[in-house]
Amino acid sequence: ILGGVLTQFGQLLEKWAVNKIRGDDPQQGFMRRLLKNPVWVTGFVFGLGGGTAAYMLAQSLIGPALTPGLMAGGLIVLAIGSVRMNHETLNAAEITGIGLMMVGILCLGLSGLGIDSQQVQTTLADSAALARIALFTFSLFLLALASRTLAEKIQHRKGLLIALTNGFLACLSDFWINPLLALILIVLGGRGTTTQTVIFTIAALILVGTATTITWQNQIAFKYAQASNIVPVAQVPIQIAPVVVYFYIFALAPPDNLAVIYILAGTVLTIVSGFLLGRRQEAPVL
Repeated sequence: ILGGVLTQFGQLLEKWAVNKIRGDDPQQGFMRRLLKNPVWVTGFVFGLGGGTAAYMLAQSLIGPALTPGLMAGGLIVLAIGSVRMNHETLNAAEITGIGLMMVGILCLGLSGLGIDSQQVQTTLADSAALARIALFTFSLFLLALASRTLAEKIQHRKGLLIALTNGFLACLSDFWINPLLALILIVLGGRGTTTQTVIFTIAALILVGTATTITWQNQIAFKYAQASNIVPVAQVPIQIAPVVVYFYIFALAPPDNLAVIYILAGTVLTIVSGFLLGRRQEAPVL
């Protein structure tokens, strides 16, 4: 939860800086000016620094199924801060969408889909599981590429489609941080097998690549749409992916029958909220 709060507060500061720079002079170098803006840098440190540190600690304790849902508790900070700090407006459908997202996330969290580090290491030693991981990773890359391509073709939905791209990339980051945490002491201690070393290297490259790309693309998305729309839309794949990871990659059974109800309710509510938050027409800027 702390990781989610820090991440969303950081994004609020980044959005504030984007609005300021866009309003001053849209013709000057956008990213270069952001890097020189102290408010944006502060937001970056809060989000990618503090938020990531808390997120990695949570991943090491409760695994990839529950952490994304708990992180999304920061949406409360986002919703309030977007209106108060960045003067964004939310219509009834969007308020409903954020509310449904929070309830959906709560349901997914209550499902109890926990995965511990021992299960991660066991899965990484299974060749069939490695094949499922490869397919999962490749599919997310394709989805990210498709949504980013559509963003260039559908200008009035550019910001939200970029946010969706970031959501798919965040799914990759959310998953691959687990192999990295599970293998870091083994590999850096010189006790890793060739397979473990390769997996660790892939995980590190994916984490660096997705973090850099998401940060860069977020700033572009902020030019076209409200943070209160962009961030929750990105949460749609982020909240659904852990269910796929739990049942498909780790091939685990649900804790009980009630968990299945929570999973179905959380997934449906999350998808519906994404549609409600993605309806706003975007202003063609820059």
